[in-house]
This record gives sequence, structure tokens and C-alpha cells, in this order.
Amino acid sequence: MKKAVFVLEEKWSGASLPDAQEAVRRYREFGVDAEFMVPGTIKNLLTEPEFVYKNLMVPGTINFLYIADSGRLLEALSSAGAAVCGYRHAGNAGEELRPADYVLMEPQWVDRDSLEKIWQRQRNLPWTILETDRCVVREFVPEDLDAIRDLYDEQARKFLEPPSDVSSREQEILDSYIRKVYRLAGYGDWAIVDKADGRLIGRMGFSFPSGFWNKAADAPPDAAPGASAKPRAVPPQVDAMFGYLIHARMRGKGIATEVGKAVLEYGFTQLGFECVGADTSVLNKISVKILESFGFVPVAEEENQRYYILKVR
Repeated sequence: MKKAVFVLEEKWSGASLPDAQEAVRRYREFGVDAEFMVPGTIKNLLTEPEFVYKNLMVPGTINFLYIADSGRLLEALSSAGAAVCGYRHAGNAGEELRPADYVLMEPQWVDRDSLEKIWQRQRNLPWTILETDRCVVREFVPEDLDAIRDLYDEQARKFLEPPSDVSSREQEILDSYIRKVYRLAGYGDWAIVDKADGRLIGRMGFSFPSGFWNKAADAPPDAAPGASAKPRAVPPQVDAMFGYLIHARMRGKGIATEVGKAVLEYGFTQLGFECVGADTSVLNKISVKILESFGFVPVAEEENQRYYILKVR
């Protein structure tokens, strides 16, 4: 993102300008060019449909983020392909700020990284989650499908279900995941990329609790007909499930440990998790060792599957 442009309705200027002016000042301080769209340009934007295409969507402006405070301004900008964000203030409390996916309430307190990520969402670009000494952790992109398949060697297939051989179906699943899960949750399963050659060498991240972790506390006890009931184990509440897979050629090099520590730290400090769950087969000795090295504590075991939790420290 190269520039943030405030596009404001004149009728609400008394309510919108103070925070917006402070935002422009602060954005410039941390290195983001920022400005206001002048009233004459806004008028042309609303009255001349071809104006946006001729004057705003030119080379270079694709890297702009337009922050507007009315539905009609957002619609005019978005319909032309501009990256947009809503701005909520006291003057437009009842205004529908569609089609903006993100709405700022106090723009002066938004940092550079957040502005960049809003712009990236609008441009369907992957977020870079974090970096370690050897790796970059980023969101998946549609072009990653073949590299994801390549992660599932014979050893991985013993414990994890690989993508199917139906490429069209798997592409639909990946595209839907990128479009929906990242936008809904702000986290998910991420790609691990080797800084040395740019190749995808693994996947790691968080998912919504499911299966064992969703057992209800009042679930009926396990019992055969005529046998005495045995209480069913009730799992602790977890905020998310942690999981990972490293490419065969990179195993044994400390990648899982290096990236795992950073990803878990991100989950606790940036995503606000207080308790994370994980599970692995007891036969997967390496995975057991790695999870326990992170501090995961076993809480249950069912059918050779061991379940762990890790609480924020």
C-alpha cells in the first residue's frame, strides 16, 4: 500500500475532520503517504461514472486505500475496483457503509500494519503473518495447491488425510478456504515458506475446535446394554486447535520447532488465545516429542489419539 486517501462527505465534516486530520498526520509520521480527496474531485466521483476509471484507477493508484464515510462514496469507488474502507464517526451513525469489509471508528489509532492488511484483503493478497530466521509464514494462495499436495508423502499419509486426486474439487476447497476462513476468523492454516528459495515447505496454524474438543459436558455416558455406565471424559475449553505438517526434505532440521514457537506466541499475543488444543497419534513419536517440547500437556487419549492443551503463560 502506497497511500491512504480520505474521501469525506462535506455535510459531516464537523464530525469527521478532527480524527481524520489527526490520522493523516500520524500516517505520515510512520511512513504512509496520506491525504484528503478535494471536494471538487468528490463531486466528479459521484456525478460522472467514467471519472473514476479515467482519473483514479490509473497506474499507481491500485496501491491506494480509499477511506470513505458514506455508502454512495464507497459504492462509487468499489464499483471501479478501488480498495476501500469505511469510516464511522458521530455524524454518520445511521449510515450503511457498504460495500466496505472493514470500518474504522478511530482512524488516528490505526497502525501501518493494519492499514496494509486492509488493503491486502481488498486486493486479494495474502497476509504475511510472521517471519522467523529461516521462514516466512503467510496465508495460502490459490496457486499453492500443487505444493500442498507435495507435503503428503508416505509418512505423512500414515497420520493425516491428504487432498484428493480431483484437482478441480481441491481447488474449489482451497479457494473457498482463502476467501471465507481468513476473512471470518483472521487466522487459519498458513503456508511455511523457505526464505532461501521461496518454496513452500510446510503448513502450520490454527483451526476451529472440532471432534473431541466439542464433546458436550452433558453427553450421555458410554455404556453397553446392561452394563454400568462409565463417565465420558469432557475435554477442557480451547480457543483453537494447533496443527502442522513439514515437507519430508525439511524434517529433522528444526523447522517445526522454530516456526511452531513463533506461531504459538502469535496465537497467544496477537490473537488473544488463552488455551490451545492439539492432538496426534501416539504412534507418531516425533510429533509427540515436538508438541511436548512446546509445553503441551496431555489431557486424554482415545483410540491411539492423544489430546493436548497449552495454556497462555
